[in-house]
Amino acid sequence: MALLTAMHQRESSFNVYSNEQTMKSTSKFDCSIHNCSCQRTKIGLILYPKDIEMKNIILLVCEQCYHYKCENGSAHDELEKWYFNIYKDSISFGLKSKFIQNEDKTYQFDYNSVTNTKDLFELNERILDNYDKDIIQRTIEKKSRR
Repeated sequence: MALLTAMHQRESSFNVYSNEQTMKSTSKFDCSIHNCSCQRTKIGLILYPKDIEMKNIILLVCEQCYHYKCENGSAHDELEKWYFNIYKDSISFGLKSKFIQNEDKTYQFDYNSVTNTKDLFELNERILDNYDKDIIQRTIEKKSRR
């Protein structure tokens, strides 16, 4: 019952925090149309739009399906560049979170990436709480069953 109450409290929007930024965000998530369905390890990136009417985007792809290359940064950095090269709208987003989905469908949410001193798109990173981790996993699993 307490979990149900907590879910209703966060349903519309909530404040998200990073090291330097507080931002109002929706608590709704949806998978990107670019997510691949292969069984490989995938790099995950969550993009939080500044407009709370928009859903948070879960981008989850492997290197082989979408041909992004790890050249001058982490796989997450390269995925971010790849995505924003397609849409050219990085200023629409205020925060990001990173994770990994392993081949066996387990998740690494507490991914410790090397922090770059100069972020190309100036998106502060947000650490995911347990509520978000659960919602993200359920959203991905729901989309993969379709």
